[in-house]
Amino acid sequence: MLLVYLATAVILVAWLLKSIKDGSFTIKRTPLDIPIALFLGANVLSTIFSIDRQISIFGYYSRWNGGLLSTISYGVLYYALVTFFNKERLFKLLKILLASSLFVSIYGIAQHHVTIKHTNISWKGIDEGYWAVDSQVRSFSTFGHPNWLAAFLLMITPFAFFFLKISKKIYEHFYYTITIILIFIAFTFTYSRGGTVGFIVMILILIGGTIFVFREKFLITLKKPTLSFFSLLPILLLLIFAAWGATFYFFGNAFTSRAQPVSLSSVVKPKTETELSGPAGSETGNIRLIVWRGAIETFKHYPIVGSGLETFALDYYKFKPVEHNLTSEWDFVYNKAHNEFLNYLATTGAVGFGSYLILIFAFLFLVAKYLIRNRSTEIGFFSVAILGSYAGYHAQNVFGFSVVAIALLFFTLPAFFFIATENLTENKITLPLKNQINTLIAKIVIVVVSLFLIAAIFATWIADYFYNNGQTTTNDNESYQSYKIASTLRPDEPLYKANLGLATINLATKEANAEKRKEKITEGFKYLNGATDIAPSNIAIWQTELQAIYSLSAKDPAYTSQTVKTAEKISSLAPNAADIQYSLAEIYIFADHPREAQKQLEKVVALKFNYEDAWDTLLKTDIQLNDDASFKKDFEKFKSIFPDKTDQFLKNLNQT
Repeated sequence: MLLVYLATAVILVAWLLKSIKDGSFTIKRTPLDIPIALFLGANVLSTIFSIDRQISIFGYYSRWNGGLLSTISYGVLYYALVTFFNKERLFKLLKILLASSLFVSIYGIAQHHVTIKHTNISWKGIDEGYWAVDSQVRSFSTFGHPNWLAAFLLMITPFAFFFLKISKKIYEHFYYTITIILIFIAFTFTYSRGGTVGFIVMILILIGGTIFVFREKFLITLKKPTLSFFSLLPILLLLIFAAWGATFYFFGNAFTSRAQPVSLSSVVKPKTETELSGPAGSETGNIRLIVWRGAIETFKHYPIVGSGLETFALDYYKFKPVEHNLTSEWDFVYNKAHNEFLNYLATTGAVGFGSYLILIFAFLFLVAKYLIRNRSTEIGFFSVAILGSYAGYHAQNVFGFSVVAIALLFFTLPAFFFIATENLTENKITLPLKNQINTLIAKIVIVVVSLFLIAAIFATWIADYFYNNGQTTTNDNESYQSYKIASTLRPDEPLYKANLGLATINLATKEANAEKRKEKITEGFKYLNGATDIAPSNIAIWQTELQAIYSLSAKDPAYTSQTVKTAEKISSLAPNAADIQYSLAEIYIFADHPREAQKQLEKVVALKFNYEDAWDTLLKTDIQLNDDASFKKDFEKFKSIFPDKTDQFLKNLNQT
C-alpha cells in the first residue's frame, strides 16, 4: 500500500505542477462521478463516527488497504488515469500488466509441489521450506496468499483473451496463448474455492458476451463455415481449452483436490490475523457462515454508517457467535468478514453499503448499455473483457476480500472502460495565478507539501521496519530502541506506543536501581495510556497493556488490582470469546480471587464445552474452595465430555 501512496503522491504533484504551468487544472469527468462521490462521502462519514478512527483512516495494520487514505488514493489514480491516458497508452499499460502476470504465474507454478495423477512424475516446489506458509501445497507467488493470487489471475485473464483476439502477428498469438495457459495452471495451483467461483463467472460472461457482441458474424460463420473471421483463433482456443482440460485431469481443482487448506495462522500468531481455514480443521464454509452472522450482528448495532472502515476485527470480538468457539479456528482473529459485501455492510452501514452497490451497478449498467448499442467492434469485445473481470472479482469477493493489487484493479477497471469508449468530458478550471510571483508561490507550496507527503510515506515504511525489528528481537534494549524509533516516526500509531510501553516495563522489571525502575515504570505507563487513549476499543492494545501490567504485578503485588481491572476491560470487549474469558479466569486465580475465578470458568465452559484446559482449571478451583457440590457436578460433566481423560485427570490430581 505504501507504494500506491508514493505513486499517488508523485502523480498528484506532477498533475498540479503541470496545471500551474498550463494556467488551468484539467480533469476529465466520467459517468461514475456521482457514484464515486457518494461512495467516498460514505467512507468519510464512516470514518468520522468510527469506533477506531486510526484504523479507519490508515486501514488495519500490516495490510493498510481499505482505510480512508487508500480509498482516496484509488480515487486520485482513477481520475489521473482517465485524464492522461488514451486508448493506445491504456493498451500498452495492459500489455505490461499481462507480462508481469506471466512472471507471477511462472513463479506460482514453480512454487507448487507437483505430483501428476496417473503418472510417476513429481517434483518439489522451489520454495519448499522457505516460507512459513506451505507454498508447495497452495501457490501464492508474490501475493502472500493463494486466494489473493487467484483473484488477481482471474481478473487479468479476460485481457489476455482480448489481446489474443486482436493480435495481428503469429508470434503474438502464441505469446498470449502460452500466457493464458500458464495463468490457468498457476490459478489451479492456488486451489482457491472462492477464486474458482469467480473464474467460472468470468468465463461465462466472457463466452456469453463474446457471442452477444459478435452474434451477427457468428451467424454468418455458421451458415458459411470459414476461418477468415478468426484466422488462427479457433485452433488456438482449442489448444487453450485442451491445456485447461489436461490441467484439470492431472492436477484437479479447488473442490476436489484441495488436500490442505492454507491459513495465515501458520504465518503469524493467531492473535494477529487470519485467513479462513486450517489444516485438518473445521469446514471453511461452515466457519464462513458463522463469521457472516457476526457481520450481520455488527450491522444491527451500527445500522447507519457502520462501526468504521476496517474495524471488523474489533466488531467481531463484540458480536462473535458463541458457536464459533466450537470450530478449529475458535481463537483466531478475524479482521475481515470474508465477504466483501458483508464487510462493507458491517463497517460502513446502510449508507456505505448502499453507495458501494450504487457504484457497482451503475458501472454494470453503463457497460451493458454500451454493449447493446455497439456490436461487432474491438472495443465491444474489450468491454466484455472488462465486464468479465469486474463480475469475476465480485463473485470471488462473496467468499473473500480485497487486498491492494486487486482493489486497485477494481477501481481502475471502470477507468479502462471509459478511456476505451472515450466516454469522457474534459473540464478545465482556470487557476487565479495573475503573475509570475503567484505562480512561483504556488509551485513552492506544492513542492513543500509533496516533500512532506513523501517524507511521511518513507517515515511510515521506516517505522514499520523498526516495529517488526522490535517484534523479532530477543534483546530487551534493542526492542525498546526499535519501538522508540517507530513511535517517534509515527506518534499517532497506538500499536507502536503499546509495544514501546511493554518494552519499557520489561526493562523496568529487570532494573536493580529503585529510582531508575520507578522512572521506567512511569515512562512505560505514559506510552501504554497514550495507546489506549488513541484506540480505546482496540483489544490488541489492551492485551499488550495487560501483558505489561501482569509482568509488573508478578514482581510487585501493588499492581495486581490494576491487572484484574485491565483483564476485565478486555473481557468486556469480547464477551463471547472463550479464550479471552479464560484469560480473565487465570488472572483471577493469579490475584487469589478463587470465587470470581470459579464463576468465570463456569462461563468459559458454557461458551466452549470442550475446552479441556478450562475444565481442568475449574475442577481444581472447586477443590481449592472445598466446594464439593460444584466439584461433583462439574466432574460428571467433565467425564461425559472427556471420558478418555478422566483417569489421567484423577492421577494428576492425586500427584498434586
